Amino acid sequence: MREVRIPEDRVAVLIGEGGETKERIEERTECDLEIQDNLVSIEGDPIDEMDGSNIVKAVGRGFNPEKALKIAEKDKMLHVIDISNFASTENSRDRLKGRVIGRDGETRRHLEKEGNVDISIYGKTIGVIGFAQNIEIVSEVIKQLLNGRSHSSAYGYLEKNQGSIKR
Repeated sequence: MREVRIPEDRVAVLIGEGGETKERIEERTECDLEIQDNLVSIEGDPIDEMDGSNIVKAVGRGFNPEKALKIAEKDKMLHVIDISNFASTENSRDRLKGRVIGRDGETRRHLEKEGNVDISIYGKTIGVIGFAQNIEIVSEVIKQLLNGRSHSSAYGYLEKNQGSIKR
């Protein structure tokens, strides 16, 4: 059994209307989810538990359940980057989140499209769902942006690695 704690404001999203989302996660992962306050217990086969806990983590990190369920697909995974490692104050964290989101969400959409990933920016974290090699490339671009590199330079890294992006 695995346990995952998620933010209280994400519990309703995890459960869904009439328990619909929770049931879909249980069906997809063949695990039982038990939710007490904001602590989620996941029980099933060890590999299924891992998928289940990552899906729950993804919902907790701001992904909508549709995108989070992609983790159950073959070779897809979740990677979380802690913005606190790049910024010490709340102001600088907000500024860095803005760099990754971009004007009207432009940067985030560009990274999602060109990197074939899904990105969620929530609280102090940036979550990325996709194939491992895509996450590796997009995470490097995100880290470059968080470290202050220009958007054009970071995009250059993404373009240079387009041949490695799995579609």
